[in-house]
Amino acid sequence: MTQDEKTGLSGWPLLILSGIIGGVSGVLAVLVSRWMTLYGGLDSPDKHGISSVRACRLGGVLVFSYLFFFNIDHYWRLRELMVSGIGVWLLALGTLFFMIGLFEDMKGTLSAKLRLGLMFAAVALILVLNRDLVIQPVGIRFIDWFMTQPWLAVPITLVSLVFLPNAFNVADGANGLVGGISLIVCVALGHTMLGDLNLLLDIVSVGCLIFLAYNLLTGKVFLGDGGAYFLGALVGGATIVASNIGDLPFWYLLSLIFYPVADFLWSIGRRMLLRQSPMVADELHLHNLLYALFQQLLSTQVRANTMTGLCIALVFSGLPYITWLLTNDSQLDWKWVFLLQWVVYACLWLTLRPKAVAVSLLNPE
Repeated sequence: MTQDEKTGLSGWPLLILSGIIGGVSGVLAVLVSRWMTLYGGLDSPDKHGISSVRACRLGGVLVFSYLFFFNIDHYWRLRELMVSGIGVWLLALGTLFFMIGLFEDMKGTLSAKLRLGLMFAAVALILVLNRDLVIQPVGIRFIDWFMTQPWLAVPITLVSLVFLPNAFNVADGANGLVGGISLIVCVALGHTMLGDLNLLLDIVSVGCLIFLAYNLLTGKVFLGDGGAYFLGALVGGATIVASNIGDLPFWYLLSLIFYPVADFLWSIGRRMLLRQSPMVADELHLHNLLYALFQQLLSTQVRANTMTGLCIALVFSGLPYITWLLTNDSQLDWKWVFLLQWVVYACLWLTLRPKAVAVSLLNPE
């Protein structure tokens, strides 16, 4: 068995599918990802959420490479950069986060504290060079007071842009979960006029589709730290830009990225209540608990994994987007939708936790 076969990056049907979805840039992105597996990025099942197979952590390379090659093709054909203005700074931010995560995927030698420090430095650098990414008033009185104070708005933005990529990385534990959420958010943000940032989001959406083809069909390719950090930074920055423009309601934007944010906050809160380190890893995320349920109902672990990721992405990001399309924001108070998401999340977690514990006791490793 070749290394490609072990990682799920092999196979002419998937390569052809990549060409259909992403053209030449899609094929080149897959080939780059294959080549990089020669130098690292492979790990055991216990390193990537609920997967049960040896896998490749370089799915983020696939997404980033597609964006890179498309940008080159765009410049070669039109003699102009694909993005300008705020899009350049957002792409720069995503690239810095991608490089941090990619190094960890390949080498595994960066401590959590060092990665966090590098992330804060990256965001601080971008905010110094361009203040358009600083969160502006969102139309909610108790929040807007903070956003009108520069000495508060900048640190809040800094923390937010570091928090979300880490939340994406923590949530990256099931097939199609983070990739699916990122795809939905990028498409949803296309309903506001973000200039050439819309094109950037469209290209990232196609990159996510190519990644999802490998992730869902093989179960052996994952975003890894690089991909989760990259998508988290891009989605976070684009959400801030959309909020600042004001075409999309603030609570609607939060509802689109609800799951990574809620799952991370919930995990930190329950660990602190137990007097544990808030950053310690465990198997009590909602996607872990839901997977335990699907594992009993479905024939294979890969199907249970995929069903888990897709259900979470569609319920917590897909439904708000569909609701937006159907109602066209007519007299819908989105803060109640956001609150309902919290109720659903809490009820699911409290219901599934004892069932997952029972399954683990009946089926010890």
